[in-house]
Amino acid sequence: MELDKLSGAAEIAGGIALFLMLVFRQVKTGARDAWREEAEAQTARSARLADDVATLVVEVKALRLENAGLRAEVGELRSENRELRTHIDALLKGDDA
Repeated sequence: MELDKLSGAAEIAGGIALFLMLVFRQVKTGARDAWREEAEAQTARSARLADDVATLVVEVKALRLENAGLRAEVGELRSENRELRTHIDALLKGDDA
């Protein structure tokens, strides 16, 4: 009878050990899969951000070119404005400019 109890206890302990081993393996596999999915998500996000940065660089270069053109245009307009003011002042004074 003692041997039967010991055999039954060993079966239960073996079953529990097997169950715990399977649970541990499942948790380990699940964690590995979760980390893999996270790494893939971060890689995809990194690629999207790299594309966004490349697009922004192109846009900034275009804006800088446009800005340079506008600065030149403003410079020309200021020069014309000075000439017009000089001409108007001369007309108001009655000078023949």
